[in-house]
Amino acid sequence: MKKERIEEITLLRALAFMAITMQHCIAEYIYRPDIMQPDGIMLAMLYHFTRFGTPTFVFLSGVILFYNYAGRKLDYGPYLYKRARDILLPFLVWTVIYWLSVSLYAGLPVGASSSWAELGRQLIQPTYGYHLWFILMIFQFYLLLPLFLKAGDKLGSWVSAAGNQEGRRTAGLLTVAGLLYGLLMWFAYYRAGTLTAELPDGLWKWLLVNRTKWFPFYLFYFILGALCAVRLVKFREYAVRSLVWSGLVFIGLYVWAGYRLLQASTDKMMLGVSTYLHPFVFILIVCQLMLAYGIAVLLNRYGGLFKRFMLFVGSHSFGAFLAHAFVLMLVSAPFKQSQLAGYHLPAAVLTFFAVAAISIGLSAMFSRLPYGWLLSGAQARKRRTVPAAGGFAAQQVSETAGGTEVPPVKSL
Repeated sequence: MKKERIEEITLLRALAFMAITMQHCIAEYIYRPDIMQPDGIMLAMLYHFTRFGTPTFVFLSGVILFYNYAGRKLDYGPYLYKRARDILLPFLVWTVIYWLSVSLYAGLPVGASSSWAELGRQLIQPTYGYHLWFILMIFQFYLLLPLFLKAGDKLGSWVSAAGNQEGRRTAGLLTVAGLLYGLLMWFAYYRAGTLTAELPDGLWKWLLVNRTKWFPFYLFYFILGALCAVRLVKFREYAVRSLVWSGLVFIGLYVWAGYRLLQASTDKMMLGVSTYLHPFVFILIVCQLMLAYGIAVLLNRYGGLFKRFMLFVGSHSFGAFLAHAFVLMLVSAPFKQSQLAGYHLPAAVLTFFAVAAISIGLSAMFSRLPYGWLLSGAQARKRRTVPAAGGFAAQQVSETAGGTEVPPVKSL
């Protein structure tokens, strides 16, 4: 049997892409000096509503990797080559595109040695393509997959040995992981800054300064994705059953997040208060993620035409993610010097629709070009649909065409 594609994962990928695009469009307008308070507050509300975007992509990586490799021998060399080709090569191409674009726009001499040195820096710490840091961060999970799989096997054996107590042990492990991760978030938000100021220049200081770009600070979402992969049926059922409670908890957390942001904001909205590294925001995002997963499951069952549209968006989301910052730069450029007082909210929303549509269109177009996968990723190169036994008919990212066997899906 070939790999099935779990369609709610593709739908969730579409939701995550839209959330990230909306956040970047909001950031384009919310810091402008002529923004009025009502627009700033409404954009901040939208910002919190879409906070789940980036952590959801980490969650999806956990699902994909464990779904495809848990319970089987990992041939690390070919696996790593394939992942580097599918992820790092498009990253390299887009880094060069952003470097060229910014250099030409700023009138910098592209052929100068300083410009080439800047390209080298962009490959390590992207700032021109400001969203590309995520590619370097998520690849750390791919590099360390053998360790994660080994830990998963040992914990899985311990859980399975409990017989009827499997569910309790799984819930206990997830609770412990959540508490430890919350403690890490507390350190990252409340203590790391002070510690960084006290440390001398060196490796530890550099690691702490760039802590948002290292995998431990996103690890819980990866663990949650791994749990989803190996307990797929029960995870899906739980996400749907808990929609009402997740929704109620989300409403409370959402209101409190807005209150915290307004407390910290004076002349302008301080979106940094809601960083991924805040323990409260961590709880908010987990709640949003479970809500989004439950909605994706229901959309897969009853979505009809809208489901087909979202599947299209999800299947081209990686290329669109790589391109969307470039598209946003072009779409927003004519309005950089415009006075939009009283219109920043509609401007951000209209920009979002334009950027999302153009980015998906570009990704779809690239996927039909020779070597277009260098711009839109492996989804453009391998897209087969395989009928699956439980009502699913889709591929699992780039693994579908590999002809690997489907691992058994365990029940919780």
